[in-house]
Amino acid sequence: MTHNADPNYKATMVILNDIEKKGLCHFNYEYYDEKFFLNFINFERIFSRSFSEIIRKLDDFEIKHDEVIFFAVYSMLCYINSHIKVFEKFLKIIVDFAQLKGGFDENTTLSQMLKKTCNKMQYNPKLKNAIRGLFLADFADAVVYQKYLILKDGHLLIHPNDANKKKQISIDGLYDNSLQVKAIFGAMMDWADATDKPKENKTDEIGTIVKNLMTQVNALDEKLTKIS
Repeated sequence: MTHNADPNYKATMVILNDIEKKGLCHFNYEYYDEKFFLNFINFERIFSRSFSEIIRKLDDFEIKHDEVIFFAVYSMLCYINSHIKVFEKFLKIIVDFAQLKGGFDENTTLSQMLKKTCNKMQYNPKLKNAIRGLFLADFADAVVYQKYLILKDGHLLIHPNDANKKKQISIDGLYDNSLQVKAIFGAMMDWADATDKPKENKTDEIGTIVKNLMTQVNALDEKLTKIS
């Protein structure tokens, strides 16, 4: 991965290493879905490659500017949210169900996973809020519970009826968020890939799975490059 100088990447690595250090790691096979991760990794690469080109081509058609803006905002929202769903699944794969109060299931949201994990880690309120911000938990909740509006001026308004969580996000802000979630995902993949970190205690299954996934994706990416 190529995000190791990014502060979001570094923060994610610190958190994951702390989860491991405190003995909360356990590989939960029931939440692992190879097809899900392969589809996501392919989507991320294709989206990153084609999104700006699609926007430019839309400008060539007789499409109103505000419609292009709406399309761009909604597309970026979906891109960010797709990463959030991966974060949720990733935590369910690596965190020991039995050690979290009340456990978790397929309906547990990312926000709930973060809360349960942070409580188990006995983090202070300030650190909990920082972690919620890192993983865009308010954004995640807004999408899960359909509490957002796309405004005509191109802003995304989340939690419009909650004075404490209400926030307007510009297209530039969404772009920054997209870089943030991409860096977090990179950290998760690097953390899970134990192939070059033999001294760490991650289960061999996680590292092997990630290595196999990336091999398959790289092979597909080479084919796509030749086609394009």
